[in-house]
Amino acid sequence: MKPENEAVAMTPKQTIGGKSMLGKLTFSQRRVHAVGVGVLLSAVMLCATPVFAQELRHVAVVLKRDINGSRSFGPVSLVDPLCSATTGGPGCKFVTIVEGGTGKIVEGGDDTGSRFTFTHEDTALFVLTPSGAHDASGASTGSCVPLFGQEHWIFEDGSTIDLNKQGSVCCALSSCGPPRKLGPPFVTRESSIITGGTGRFVGLKGGGERAADASGGIGRIIEEQVWELPSVPED
Repeated sequence: MKPENEAVAMTPKQTIGGKSMLGKLTFSQRRVHAVGVGVLLSAVMLCATPVFAQELRHVAVVLKRDINGSRSFGPVSLVDPLCSATTGGPGCKFVTIVEGGTGKIVEGGDDTGSRFTFTHEDTALFVLTPSGAHDASGASTGSCVPLFGQEHWIFEDGSTIDLNKQGSVCCALSSCGPPRKLGPPFVTRESSIITGGTGRFVGLKGGGERAADASGGIGRIIEEQVWELPSVPED
């Protein structure tokens, strides 16, 4: 038996004298009660929500460009200054180049050693700036032009990565010939951003910086990237 003076805990639906205890609360007391229940439910739901972890990974990639595809100049002009879509000319303001090759991830956690083929389409705008090379009088002997492009990587398991790139291509000699003083040989510096992925790279985000040299139809490229891997629930 319970002592006569022992307090009895009652739930909100318990009654005294046939009346709900909530019925005896003032409006302010009911509001405090409702807020308290809401906070408790929110805490329970928060504890039940999985925590997601995001991994940042340093990735180093080497690429070899050895497929030289089409070149298209523009805008085409049949009057001076001339610009041919296939051979160029002094009146051309840009050139679009399609190229390709092979690549390998040389540092990248679980993806280290993965090989892929790539293709890219780059457009160089013929807005010349000095490369830094000059003659004894201080006159510029080399030029750079801005570059924008898109690149597509296809890995051996069929997974893909797509990137956008922006940078510049410059003459790599102390003196480059006319008319634009661009070379070859060339050096290229670009920033890249990952715009999409499939297969094991679905949801991949990130970007990086690359440097490349090109001569004799061969380009050698190294790129350093930071990947943000898709979120996964922690245990």
